[in-house]
Amino acid sequence: MKNSRFNTYFSILYYLGEFLVIFLSTQIMLTYTFTKWTFLNNLFIGFWFLISLISKSHVIGRDISKFNLVKSSLRSLFLFSGFISILNLLFFRQEFYLLTIILAATIFYFLMLLYRLTLDSILEKYRATGGNILKCLVIVHDTHGDQLYNEILKYPELGYRCNGVYTYKKTKKNIINVPYLGTFDKLDSKLISNYDRIFFSQKLKTKYQENIIRKADSLNIKVSSIPELAFYDYKNFFISKISTVPYVSINSLPLDNLFNIFIKRSFDIIFSLLVTLFILSWMIPVFGLIIKLGTKGPIFFIQKREGYKGNYFGCIKFRTMVVNSQSDTKWADDDDKRLTRFGKFLRLSTLDEMPQFINVLIGDMSVVGPRPHPVNLNKEYQDIIKDFNKRHRFKPGITGLAQSKGYSGFISSFNDMRNRVKIDIFYFKNWNILLDIKIVILTSLNLFIGLKYRAAKK
Repeated sequence: MKNSRFNTYFSILYYLGEFLVIFLSTQIMLTYTFTKWTFLNNLFIGFWFLISLISKSHVIGRDISKFNLVKSSLRSLFLFSGFISILNLLFFRQEFYLLTIILAATIFYFLMLLYRLTLDSILEKYRATGGNILKCLVIVHDTHGDQLYNEILKYPELGYRCNGVYTYKKTKKNIINVPYLGTFDKLDSKLISNYDRIFFSQKLKTKYQENIIRKADSLNIKVSSIPELAFYDYKNFFISKISTVPYVSINSLPLDNLFNIFIKRSFDIIFSLLVTLFILSWMIPVFGLIIKLGTKGPIFFIQKREGYKGNYFGCIKFRTMVVNSQSDTKWADDDDKRLTRFGKFLRLSTLDEMPQFINVLIGDMSVVGPRPHPVNLNKEYQDIIKDFNKRHRFKPGITGLAQSKGYSGFISSFNDMRNRVKIDIFYFKNWNILLDIKIVILTSLNLFIGLKYRAAKK
């Protein structure tokens, strides 16, 4: 009853806050453009609330990250902006300066995101101090389910509370730092009805699970099962269904989502175009001339590399060595005798990788991702390093999380390669566009610091 009242009042206050945000944004733009309030402003505000209600933006989940909150908010904002643009184009034909449109969108987007993020932080503080909480009854099997209790204690801001765990019938003997409260079958309905949510281990016998669900239904309490997913990362599974048959996707990753793919590809194209126009446009002819004058051979070295889903592509680099027959079989280090004088500079500075932005534009690579290795090097390690081929689930990158942490260039040992693979897999499991931007910044800083260090050394 208490949570029901909170949900009712919160939704009212939430939309009142959104109204103040859009009203303030509109007033700022009316003042800036010296125009008056019209029925179009009422229409725009009404449509925003329609989108907000349909998307249930007031339902701020207990376990939704700040990033996902921003992402869902941006979807609503983009949909709103697109509809307004089409509506104006078809019916009203109002003309605006480009600067005015950019300013209006920036103010509205910023204020709305600020409002929702601030409200989410306030809710977390409120739940951490005991407001809007859900009392949880956790039924475990042996130690399966204990982790949920520990997570509830660890994150009080999510608003869950649990005093301990129950078993179904059998008394829990192996108690390790988890309060044991008794057996579920001995609890009367009045005591169970004090809980808001029931969680039970999926390792319980089927008839026990059925009894728990039946009891929860009779008391109108939400019930959830704790799945048995040994050997899998709990962060990367999702429950879906085909028609009426549910299934669990145990290895879904952020970049399986079409919206995330679109965001990453958009970043790749925009960033690569900028690099191509402002850097490669002069770098290729200048470096090409130096390479040609230094030794005979082509400007570019194009090597077969393994990429997306194991497909091969031609990875483009500035040629750093004299033309030789061992380029695909003998791995080079920074002191390789085959390196030309200018080639050594390119290799040490990693500027030899710059033409790979062409690979990004073509679609063979991404700006950020696991580095593509020569085919023979992959064959050497793919059978001896666990999860090695998971690196090929998505496009390879010019730089990656491993490179931003110092793992670049010559692979010196088994542990060196294994650590790179671990970091690559971590990157895929935790991908977001802000992580890509962070990696690009760190890589750029490492590049400039490295160049400065080598210059000082000389």
